[in-house]
Amino acid sequence: MLRVAATLLFGALTLAGTFWGDDTVFPFAPFRMFSTADKPDEPVLVLRTDGIDNTGRRMELNERNAGVRRAEIEAQIERFKADPSLLHSVQESYAARNPGKPPLVEVDIVEVQHHLRHAQPTGEITEVVLARYRP
Repeated sequence: MLRVAATLLFGALTLAGTFWGDDTVFPFAPFRMFSTADKPDEPVLVLRTDGIDNTGRRMELNERNAGVRRAEIEAQIERFKADPSLLHSVQESYAARNPGKPPLVEVDIVEVQHHLRHAQPTGEITEVVLARYRP
């Protein structure tokens, strides 16, 4: 009897979560990020972190050369937009991992927009700087 009650309760919670739940009530609701799709004509947005060294060379900063993963930047993008000086830590991390290389004079968070038409890439790419740090 206890197993039947537990099964019915779990089923009822899952059914309710399917219609009214969101990611916070998983496993009683589906992950929306996997059960929805973007509109076919909206651009695909990708964040990139760039550094410019004192020779003027622009490079993408990543886990290997700066110790920062894109997901870490994405998770805190609103903080970086509100206070770009927080990107100083990325600059310092790059310097620590690359002794002897020219120092960074600028760190940018760039939103790369890959434009679509009917869910297919158009080849048009727009880049927007969301946060810029210059010491």
